[in-house]
Amino acid sequence: MNCKNLDLSVYFIADPTLCGGRDIVDVTMMAIKGGATMVQYRNKLDPLNDVLAEAAMLQEWLSDTGVPLLINDYVDVAFAVGASGVHLGQGDSSPVEARAKLGEDAIIGQTAFTAEHLAAVDPAVIDYVGTGPFYPTKTDKGKPVLGAEKFAELVKLSPVPVVGIGGITPENAKAVIDAGANGVAMMRSVSEAASPEEAARAFAELYG
Repeated sequence: MNCKNLDLSVYFIADPTLCGGRDIVDVTMMAIKGGATMVQYRNKLDPLNDVLAEAAMLQEWLSDTGVPLLINDYVDVAFAVGASGVHLGQGDSSPVEARAKLGEDAIIGQTAFTAEHLAAVDPAVIDYVGTGPFYPTKTDKGKPVLGAEKFAELVKLSPVPVVGIGGITPENAKAVIDAGANGVAMMRSVSEAASPEEAARAFAELYG
């Protein structure tokens, strides 16, 4: 198993379409100031050149913070901008290929929301999984909502740390942590908040 010291506790997913019209770098830096411990850049809509430029800008700003930047899906973009790693969905690039491309020090996460997905996780390749949706969410439509009991069952099956995903807010995140999550991931509840910094701090304070 990889022995990287990952702090997955406040895992902010930065999507430029979900920042309330604000600049993604500004929102991300506010989230970090509030206590975000990991940032994933997720952009499913823009042309690859725009994704690359935005990822490079985020990497430049985050490089002095000590907070890792992961790129959703695009392994080549992560490699090009020197990001800390990638997060891969079930239909994205192969984790084995991503590890070969990015090296042993890279952080590689994968979405895993069934027992079958978790059984296929190789802890020599994958550092953590994102599991959910814990609550109903606008992002992952169509997937069955797990709830605390089913989520806890999946956590016990995972050979790597688990980040809870799906509809998580500062008000309901404690149940996710209590169900065994090593961290909670959020998008809108930070990026669309009036103060992303205060929203991220509310998550961070859940860990005491």
